[in-house]
Amino acid sequence: MRLILHMGVQKTGTTSLQHFLRRNKDALASRMLVMVPNAKSVCRLVGRAAWDYSQGIVDKAELITAIETARDTMQASDHDLCLLSHENLCGAMPGTGDLLDLYPHLPEIMGLLDKHLAPLIPEYVFYTRDIQRWKSSVHNQVVKSNNYTHALERFRADTNALTDWDDLKSRLNAAVGADRITWIALEDETDRARPGQQLLKIAGLTDADIAALDPIPGDRNESLTPGALEFMRLANTLQLPRNVRRELAKSVVQNQPVFDSLTDVLVQSRKEH
Repeated sequence: MRLILHMGVQKTGTTSLQHFLRRNKDALASRMLVMVPNAKSVCRLVGRAAWDYSQGIVDKAELITAIETARDTMQASDHDLCLLSHENLCGAMPGTGDLLDLYPHLPEIMGLLDKHLAPLIPEYVFYTRDIQRWKSSVHNQVVKSNNYTHALERFRADTNALTDWDDLKSRLNAAVGADRITWIALEDETDRARPGQQLLKIAGLTDADIAALDPIPGDRNESLTPGALEFMRLANTLQLPRNVRRELAKSVVQNQPVFDSLTDVLVQSRKEH
């Protein structure tokens, strides 16, 4: 079986891509096994384990078990090609916990993937984007989802050493070999209704094949508006119980104009006092 691992990275259109793959899973079924992070899926299991391992939440043995479970699921299929997509295979993004570096655990994670997916030999695919735009999007995400409490200016200052993708590429090339890694610029994807076209071409689809797939109606996991983002950042400083914060985050995402207005009121009140 040929195995393509789409590794993300986070905030490079992965959620929209996975929605597109999920929407067209039946149409793609004759060509490949598609594995995306659905509830209780082994794809979600291995992505979660890689994220947790990068944060020191689980040990190496638990990550290996998740990888081997994914391998066994793939090998049980009668497909000749598997495309697995999960951005958390990279580990945690900057701004998660105390992490401010660019995927320091990823070379080790890829080494474990190589070893414990055997006899399958992964082909790794990464999307990147303009690093400054990427940082803004990552900041928005870690405020929304990961309890980050600092403003964008502080995040940019703390990650000032991250100026491009070259160091990450060098480290990953050393880990598994440059010939098995493909880097794609998100800016080169031109059809937002059919994301991941370059990835699908690596998997053997033609332009005509991709054009025949059902487009997605809109983007997924969009960034918060400025006011909603600031409200969520301020809420993060309160250290709310996890279940309370989760429900608040859902409300902010679903009612962003309301929280834009509320943030304006809070900011004006601070100025007056």
